[in-house]
Amino acid sequence: MKTTRKSATSAQALSLPQRLQAVELERHAGRLANIKRMHARLMLLDAFMPVIESAGVRLSLHEMTDWGGKHLSLTVGVLNRSLEAKLVNVLLANGMKVEERKDWPGEFGHSTFYLKKGRLRVSVMVDRRAMHLLELAK
Repeated sequence: MKTTRKSATSAQALSLPQRLQAVELERHAGRLANIKRMHARLMLLDAFMPVIESAGVRLSLHEMTDWGGKHLSLTVGVLNRSLEAKLVNVLLANGMKVEERKDWPGEFGHSTFYLKKGRLRVSVMVDRRAMHLLELAK
């Protein structure tokens, strides 16, 4: 039976720097495939980038993913909890609608907002301590 996994002896034949480089090349190839899969949605999100950036929000591009699903997961990647709420406010003010909201309880609870406009769907997690900053329609 043929296997695609390298044997332990062939992996040991590589030096540690070679093994590390092989792991990084595999990770990079996976990330490029992820970006290719998200391309059409990234182009739709690109139309929002000027208003997102003019609001002082910088998306954490290295963390942007779709986890294999239909929503682009947007994060700001900093410990400023208000920026996530600001991002949701900017997206809502520019035509996105709340498709769904999931509240996650606990000490470090948050809400995940699933937003949609046309074919573009995004998700943003907002820390419960910043919920008062959201400008959701009542």
